[in-house]
Amino acid sequence: MKVILLQDVKGLGKKGDLKEVAEGYARNMLFSRKLAEIATDSSVRKITAIKSKQVEKEQLDLEKTQDLASSLEGMSVTILMKEKNGKLFGSVQAKDIVSALKKEGILITEKTIMLEDHIKELGEYEVAVHLDHAIETSVMVIVEGV
Repeated sequence: MKVILLQDVKGLGKKGDLKEVAEGYARNMLFSRKLAEIATDSSVRKITAIKSKQVEKEQLDLEKTQDLASSLEGMSVTILMKEKNGKLFGSVQAKDIVSALKKEGILITEKTIMLEDHIKELGEYEVAVHLDHAIETSVMVIVEGV
C-alpha cells in the first residue's frame, strides 16, 4: 500500500515522503497515529507541489547565505576598548563583533561567530564565521585601545 508520510517516522522516512508499506502496518500503526495518509493521485500532486516550493525556498536561502558569505569575506571591523599596557578592561566577545558588523549593515547572530576564547588583548584577530548550509568564512577583527 502506498502512503504519504504526514510526519517523520523513524526507520521509514521523512514528512512528505511517498512510501510503500504493508497494509497492516499502515492501518494499525501509521493511520491510527495520524502519521500517514493513503497516497491518492491528488495527494501525490499536492505533495509534489509542496516539495518543489520547498526546494525553491532552500535554493533562495542558499543564495542569500552565499551572498552574505561573500560580503563577509575579507571584511574587517574595528572595535574600540579601554586598555592599559595592551591589556583590555574586559574582553571582546561574540556580541561585540555582531554589533560592530551590524553597524556595517551586516546582520548575523552570535551563534555564527566562532571564538575559541574571548579576546583580551589589543591586536588583529581572524575570527571564523559559520553560516547556514555549512558555509564558512572569516572576518578580521581589529581591537584598538581608547
